[in-house]
Amino acid sequence: MDGSRIRASVARMVAACAAWGAMVGGAPADMDGSPAPAGGDHRGWRRSEWRETASLQPPADAAWAIGPAVALHQGTLAVAPARDWDLGHDVGGVQVYRRSGSRWRSVAQIGHPAGEAQAHLGAALALSDSMMVIGAPHESSDVFQAGAVFVHAARRDQWPLMTTLQRPRPSTGDLFGSALALDQGTLVVGSPKADEGALDTGAVEVFEQDAMGDWIHAQTLAPPDPSTGLLFGISVAVSGDTLVVGAPGDSAQGPLAGRVHLYRRIRGSWRWDGSVGCPAGPRGWFGAAVAASNGLLVAGAPRATRPGASRADFDRGAAWMIEHVAGSWRCTDMLAPDAWRQGDGFGSALATDGTSVVVGATADSVRGDLSGCAYVFRRHPVDGWHGQRLDPCLAGASALIGHGVAVDGLCIAVGRLGDPEADPAPGSVSVFERASPPFDPSGPHVPVATERAAVVAQPVAPGM
Repeated sequence: MDGSRIRASVARMVAACAAWGAMVGGAPADMDGSPAPAGGDHRGWRRSEWRETASLQPPADAAWAIGPAVALHQGTLAVAPARDWDLGHDVGGVQVYRRSGSRWRSVAQIGHPAGEAQAHLGAALALSDSMMVIGAPHESSDVFQAGAVFVHAARRDQWPLMTTLQRPRPSTGDLFGSALALDQGTLVVGSPKADEGALDTGAVEVFEQDAMGDWIHAQTLAPPDPSTGLLFGISVAVSGDTLVVGAPGDSAQGPLAGRVHLYRRIRGSWRWDGSVGCPAGPRGWFGAAVAASNGLLVAGAPRATRPGASRADFDRGAAWMIEHVAGSWRCTDMLAPDAWRQGDGFGSALATDGTSVVVGATADSVRGDLSGCAYVFRRHPVDGWHGQRLDPCLAGASALIGHGVAVDGLCIAVGRLGDPEADPAPGSVSVFERASPPFDPSGPHVPVATERAAVVAQPVAPGM
């Protein structure tokens, strides 16, 4: 696998497999993200909890474009720049939007501190109350493509650079900064191409913020059984004293089945606490995406064959909840569209705020070949998970919608990858907001022109 395209590889492989084998109550928006006049003939829902309220795009004459990575926190939205994955050319910087009433206002742009055009600034983003963390996995200021992470502090609508973080012992092609997770005073950074015991095994660096506000390197995490091509750290998540790391290249259960590793913080030190393999077997890329919040853990397998599917349904994708049961970590409920021939690449991106789970399906082709989409799920205390399909109004062929997703309470952001080599790049971000009155899981929530988009909740046999 070409290290210069590590973050795009999952989406492209899923899209290739899929090629082989409706707007939700909103309208396009202007460049500031406010709703534009309604128009177009889009499929709606009989009853929807979430509706699209804004579509964020650069002005037509802008010299920059936005990419698929997104981060969302309490009315602030960060969007990565677009880039050409082959040439490594960044366009502009991370765009910062602030919600003002019903509008999303562009308030800042954060560029590379040294103007580096090939660092892949914004390949990963993390956002908290007063801090934004930006990954640049191809940063080569000291060592070629060793990677770096830039930490910015909020000063009203300004985001000055606070510090730059690197691996303690950077090596060529580590791609440090490919994945980020931030929870209070803990920052987790993935280096999926680090040679930590074997070629491209991957590693994860943990940083902690001290009483002075400085970020101190606390620990390096590596898989307990290093082997070539694990890509450990291509996805990371942290919630309290639980840390989750995806290793989609793990082949212990078959070629590229994938594995998710769990760590616990005990007396200030992170200790390996077990792992979970792909419930669907080989070639699932389990762990290509992970998410965690308030004890809710979820992992995606965008190339998995869903249980019970025929050969024609190969590579549809799924996501599983991960829970600590009877002293060990296990996959429990499976999340997937109820319409089995929908949701290709389901699980390629994940986000959760501890209540809702948002899943990207970049290769879904309902709205055009490889148009992509996203799904949002919430668990009802009585009858399990309920889901809704999110189709941005700009959906169309080759959009690869859902390459990046974020959720925070009342808002969901869904990023569109498109063709990163197109000029201009086609990136955009759709914002969905929870409708009023609140969603009633017992009421009808069936898409008008498609099958029901609810979740399939399927326990996994013990030992998975």
